[in-house]
Amino acid sequence: MTDLPPKLEAAKGPPLSAADPSPVTLCLSERQEQILRAVCRDFIVSGEPVASAALVRRHGFRWSSATLRQELAALERLGLLWRPHRSAGCSPTEVGLRCYVTLLPASRAEPKLLDAVDRSLQRVREDPSRSMRAAVCVLSEASGCLAVSFLGTAQGGRMEQVDVVPLVGSRGLVVLTLEGGATHVQPIELESSHELAGRAASDPSSELLGLQERLRRLCVGRTLPDAREALLRRLGEHEAQIDRLLAQALRVGLTLCSVGPLDPLWMQIAGQPSLARGLADSERLGDVLALLEDDQRLAEVLDQLLPADGDDPRARVHVGVVGVTGMAELAGLGSAWSDGPEPGLCLVGCRVPMPGGGGGAGSDRGPDRGAVALLGSARMDYAAMIPLVEYAARALAARMCA
Repeated sequence: MTDLPPKLEAAKGPPLSAADPSPVTLCLSERQEQILRAVCRDFIVSGEPVASAALVRRHGFRWSSATLRQELAALERLGLLWRPHRSAGCSPTEVGLRCYVTLLPASRAEPKLLDAVDRSLQRVREDPSRSMRAAVCVLSEASGCLAVSFLGTAQGGRMEQVDVVPLVGSRGLVVLTLEGGATHVQPIELESSHELAGRAASDPSSELLGLQERLRRLCVGRTLPDAREALLRRLGEHEAQIDRLLAQALRVGLTLCSVGPLDPLWMQIAGQPSLARGLADSERLGDVLALLEDDQRLAEVLDQLLPADGDDPRARVHVGVVGVTGMAELAGLGSAWSDGPEPGLCLVGCRVPMPGGGGGAGSDRGPDRGAVALLGSARMDYAAMIPLVEYAARALAARMCA
């Protein structure tokens, strides 16, 4: 393997999750953790529901059958396991798989795979598209999943329109339109009606219209950086006021301006046939594959699904399990993580840490953000793929910034 800076040592410490299940993990006893790990491992290997008798036979549990059944029932009540009826075998839910990922011990990717990633990225500054294509091919072949990498920069231009679209419960979408027609869809959590004062408290539609009008007055006609500066200034002025609707508009506006639309300078995808095989029985296959053909939309989706790490210069993997229906909705809604009973697709992704921009070749703009991700079956080999994706993201950043 080629020599790399110390910061490119393989990942150490537990992986992070896009939907952090740590509150659930903290509620589990040591015995429950062992059972959850066993069920998830068997499901990943076989793809079939796991019977309690098989757990005893394969893992040598010394507890009585009654105790094992009680613990399985407890994990089912917590939403970590699922079974169609009492006598059936159990399968991990999407929440259960995310919890399982947090319980995995720290691991390192195989040296041969790390060496292949290094070799693929040797000339990334001179020819980003070609090198990134080689890297995603390595990741796709190693994982049997679809691999994606992109480097991009935030789009400029003034905001022309802001619309708020209600979803189920307290969730909503803010649709931002920039000059030139570029759009950005950001999911938000709305405050419940009883927390808002005035007429909006008894009329949810009025609440949304009020929020929409506030956002338009705060944002329309400004660029994203200008709007962020104005919002921060307005937030300071707001501290002495009692206006919950304005407070919510400021919060949503700052979120919008912090993660605005992306212009992918370089985007590479490999392994579409692998994903198509995994979705062969889904009516949503066409919708998911259509998302992969839209570089700008796919870059924005990945950017929204991978939480920012703040000032942490290390690349950290985020893992999420998303239902097939939820993944199809990403093309139109931006983010729709699903917690249904049956596991769907898995996203193992990592932001590319680009401090201060990367200064890429062939463009007067350097990439200021990016991602490396795998999308495939929920039965992915997480222990092997998580450190590999993290390493690829850190190697790509180091090569671009060298």
